Amino acid sequence: MEPIKQRTVSVITVVYNDVDHIRQTMESFFSQTWEEKEYIVIDGGSTDGTTDIIREYASRLAYWCSEPDKGIYDAMNKGIEKASGEWINFLNSGDYFDTADSLRNMMTDSNSKTADVIFGDSIEINEVCRVKVAASADVSQLEMIPTFRHGSSLIRTSVQRQYPFDLSKKKRLGYALDWDMLYRVYKGGYRFHKIDTVLQAYQKEGTSNHQYKNLWYNYLITSQGRFSLRKFVFLARRSTDTFVKESRLYGLTRDFMLEFMVNNVLHHIPFWSVRRLYLHMVGAKIGQGSFIMKDNYIMNARLLTMGSYSHINRDCIVDARGTITIGDNVSISHRVNIMTGGHDARDAHFTGVFKPISIGDYAWLGVGCTILQGVTIGRGAVVSAGAVVTKDVAPYAIVAGVPARQIGERPKNQDYHCHGWLPFT
Repeated sequence: MEPIKQRTVSVITVVYNDVDHIRQTMESFFSQTWEEKEYIVIDGGSTDGTTDIIREYASRLAYWCSEPDKGIYDAMNKGIEKASGEWINFLNSGDYFDTADSLRNMMTDSNSKTADVIFGDSIEINEVCRVKVAASADVSQLEMIPTFRHGSSLIRTSVQRQYPFDLSKKKRLGYALDWDMLYRVYKGGYRFHKIDTVLQAYQKEGTSNHQYKNLWYNYLITSQGRFSLRKFVFLARRSTDTFVKESRLYGLTRDFMLEFMVNNVLHHIPFWSVRRLYLHMVGAKIGQGSFIMKDNYIMNARLLTMGSYSHINRDCIVDARGTITIGDNVSISHRVNIMTGGHDARDAHFTGVFKPISIGDYAWLGVGCTILQGVTIGRGAVVSAGAVVTKDVAPYAIVAGVPARQIGERPKNQDYHCHGWLPFT
């Protein structure tokens, strides 16, 4: 076995007869700006041309083989044996790293120096759109259910070799051996840490896209072969929730409450206390002293978070489908557009894309400006009237223009509350 290479990430791709996707997956690895990496490809003896594509990259691979195996987890174990990096990541064929800096963002985070497992968020791709799937930073939730996708995690090689995928459980746990492995690592007392970045994008369809079976496998894993009333109740509750949310009635009710009521009824009510109560009821989080005027168009209010003493003036489009987080003492002027949703212009299927927007404390968004998806507005920053913001704005920067560019800097001694409330507004 080769000595471990410090700070090196061993990325392992397992594949079988996936000629349509393997090149995109492999190119995703080679595009990564993190230079301390190696690539291992384990092919299960493909006959559709997949191996021809892998062979084109052979000189750039640390190891590859094409031979029959006992399934995906057997192939993964083969990859683990060949890894020489300090960390292991699995990039399944058909999946890809979200950006060229995905690995770099994971490896340069301070948690990567002390943790045994680091994990990030994911992007789920379906026939309609790309949706961010946020991992939970609350590691204690792993006692009950997986809170992140296996592919969006890195595990220290020394730990991964202690906990290979247990093929003896394959008949009982099917495609859930990755969660079984992670749960055993968690119960072993190893350190898990969330990194605030998106690591991988994945196709929704696949062997694990069966919600009820997922919940049953989850119960079998977390109960560890013994009856657990607590975890059985959790299974029953989650199964009921899944049944309800898959029903047509639930979808119609959700749309009625989040779309029709919020945007056709609520903005006619002249009392903020009533509007605030309803927005809280559908899931919006609005802090003390904050205020949203009438006549705004709010998309998916349940993913809107506002701090304290912030306000949104009239005629704004607040597209929270990709999540919007607004800090304290933020002033959002009239006719501002905050757009987390969009489409991939290069995609032949016009796939929808949703990315979060974050607006820091004391920020001021001028009349008629537009904030586009994925942008972070720093603390105390000012976006001038009519500007179109396509990139992050530094704290206390003043930006203007289309696209917005920095034209000045704001004093850093901000100390005020935004007071925008008036009766009947």
